[in-house]
Amino acid sequence: MAAEPDFDLQMRSLAEEAKQCQEGEAPGPRSDLALVDFLRPVVQHIESLGRAIKENTMAIMRIEETVLAQSNIATLPRLISSLHDDLDNRNGVNQKLFDAMHNELRGYKDGFLLEVLHRPMIRDLILLYDDLSELHRRTAVFLDGFQSGAETAEAIAARSQLQLLTTNLDHIVVSLLEVLARMDVHRVEPSSGKLDKLNQRVLNVEPAESPDDDLTVAASLKPGFLWRERTIRAEEVVVKKWRPENGSPSGESASQ
Repeated sequence: MAAEPDFDLQMRSLAEEAKQCQEGEAPGPRSDLALVDFLRPVVQHIESLGRAIKENTMAIMRIEETVLAQSNIATLPRLISSLHDDLDNRNGVNQKLFDAMHNELRGYKDGFLLEVLHRPMIRDLILLYDDLSELHRRTAVFLDGFQSGAETAEAIAARSQLQLLTTNLDHIVVSLLEVLARMDVHRVEPSSGKLDKLNQRVLNVEPAESPDDDLTVAASLKPGFLWRERTIRAEEVVVKKWRPENGSPSGESASQ
């Protein structure tokens, strides 16, 4: 970079010329080239100052644009997260509505299938199960009480036939339960304890010995059956019923 003219020297030269003009003296010879050389640094400084101001202005604008872009970028994840949460909430509500409608429609369908199609057939199969189970129980009891003393050939043959009948009845009962299971019908095992009014039906009552035994299941007469978690037949039971006169001698003599 070329060295700039001595600015102090030029200022002193201008001061001398001004002094000569004031004293009425004619100015000394001065070429236009010297004036141009004198003004060139001023013009260069002014141009440099203008370029610096322009560059600073552009830099400030770029900084403002960058800050604005960064602020938008900073708020974009929050906006996306908010939209995602809102979408999840809407999907959750829609899923709950869909599940409720599905369960309601399935309830209607199950109710229709049970009442119109399955219940008559299931009821007949359950009655058949009751009859075969009772027949199997009676033949087993009779076979256990059969006298095994001096038996004739006819008695031995009858005993053998009874044993075969009992075995066949047991197989038939098991097969019938399998048929019911394929129709989504399951037998409920007899339960003890307090009476379950939803799944048990009282057919008989016997006196209880204490208040704690009130409404306690004493015996199960017929098992209950469920169809898809619905009670299609309640278990038929005998329960104990406590009455204050049960524990008093006068009540016992009055009942006798």
